[in-house]
Amino acid sequence: MVVGAGIVGLAVARELAERHPGLALRVLEKESEVGAHQTGHNSGVVHAGIYYAPGSLKARLSVEGARLLYEQVFKDLLR
Repeated sequence: MVVGAGIVGLAVARELAERHPGLALRVLEKESEVGAHQTGHNSGVVHAGIYYAPGSLKARLSVEGARLLYEQVFKDLLR
């Protein structure tokens, strides 16, 4: 059982389902819809790091995060 249907809760549930296909899995959410709190405030933008000082931690993490995200998306699409 996973408590919470935000980004983290749903990501955990997905990973459990992938790793244990026969698992009886339930996600509990107190709200009437998923992602009603912080998840719902996400802009949905993948930041490229261009608005941060070159070489800064924020810039480097944005670039690396975007690269990893796109890599995973393409990997999932080609499955």
